[in-house]
Amino acid sequence: MSVEVKRISTGYVARPLQADLHRKVKRFSVLVIHRRFGKSVFSVNHIIDRGMRNPRPNPQYVYLAPFRDQAKRVAWDIVKQYTKNIPGIEVNEAELRVDIPRPGQGDRVRIILLGADNYDAIRGMYLDGVVLDEYAQINPIAWEEVLRPALSDRLGWAIFLGTPRGRNAFCDLFEKAKRLMEEGDSEWFAALYKASETKVIPDHELASLRKEMSEDSYEQEYECSFQAGVAGAYFSKEMATAEKDGRICVVPYDPGLQVYTYWDLGLDDVTAIWFMQRHFAQWRAIEYIQAPDTALHEWIRIVRDKKYNLGQFFFPHDIQVRDLISGKSRHDTVIGLIGRSMVRVIPRVEDKLDSIDSARKMIPRVWFDEKKCEKGIKALKNYSRKWDAKTQSFSPKPLHDQWSNGADAFQGFSMGALEDRGGATTITQTHADNNYSPFALRRA
Repeated sequence: MSVEVKRISTGYVARPLQADLHRKVKRFSVLVIHRRFGKSVFSVNHIIDRGMRNPRPNPQYVYLAPFRDQAKRVAWDIVKQYTKNIPGIEVNEAELRVDIPRPGQGDRVRIILLGADNYDAIRGMYLDGVVLDEYAQINPIAWEEVLRPALSDRLGWAIFLGTPRGRNAFCDLFEKAKRLMEEGDSEWFAALYKASETKVIPDHELASLRKEMSEDSYEQEYECSFQAGVAGAYFSKEMATAEKDGRICVVPYDPGLQVYTYWDLGLDDVTAIWFMQRHFAQWRAIEYIQAPDTALHEWIRIVRDKKYNLGQFFFPHDIQVRDLISGKSRHDTVIGLIGRSMVRVIPRVEDKLDSIDSARKMIPRVWFDEKKCEKGIKALKNYSRKWDAKTQSFSPKPLHDQWSNGADAFQGFSMGALEDRGGATTITQTHADNNYSPFALRRA
């Protein structure tokens, strides 16, 4: 009995660099790629190919973008284009899902487009592979708590894609992947593709783009620079100056100075705390911590356990909001734990831009410990404006993302520490001058 084999062309013809990537990627691949390289076409076709070759029953794959609408806009037409020639294809427009039948195996390959803004919807799913597009804009918790476990039982793979947005979690992951590759880890792969090297975009077009774009934007989008300032970032200039001036360095704790803590409280969100010491006009950020889903009394214990010479605790105005059932506020709770004299409330600002402006003025007076404040520094570097797709411009309002809480806590510090602000509490200097100078700690 003869079996007729019918070959179906999806229509995909990989560019040389795309074809090279299909061969090189490993179980976990971090790809930093310039705009217009063709990463979405590459990743969708990689899913299709891997799915059709997968020996496991009913393979399932997710293409994840920062937002569901973004996934639809960027990849949905590509998915449909490269699967339309396959007989028996089932397309679900409402759920952004495609099922590809595998007649020889009697099952199907499922491809789903999702947004990381609702990553909890993925919990409980099994996955054979996932593409995380524009990973610099995706909350790392989506990978750590949801996607990575979803791959474990079927030994699935992941591709992290995107262009840089400052030195954030994508940068950290890229550097981790490079290090593991160098150490001989067989599961990790990393690659960076600059437009000036790939020649996907003609040189004359790159020259034109360079003239029209800011230097930071061009370096970030086309030369894949993690050092370039984040487009729309509020504090990029001030933080770049802090780095240039050597104020992001080793800043040791001085037990002779009190440590003031500045808080941004999370309910269903992250709580962020800056630990600050003042030496006359200079402020020293000696530590920054953050975490989600931690009770207020537990946070107080964590801060006290650090054995710092603690001064007052500065909280945002919303600590005074009372619970409708108990009638108590978190302000009452904190006073009960540490005493009224230790608690200060930073008044609410009517205009968010006022607190942002106060932070800009304060950053030049602050020295940041590069290790203990690493996450807080990243928050300040990456805190940015919302992008308005309709007007194609940045909104004056900040984007609420993984950087917001650390930046908001720092704004609370700046409002509470600038003595010339109405309603702010003046902190009295309690430590005599000494011979300590952080200037001596600059790295060579």
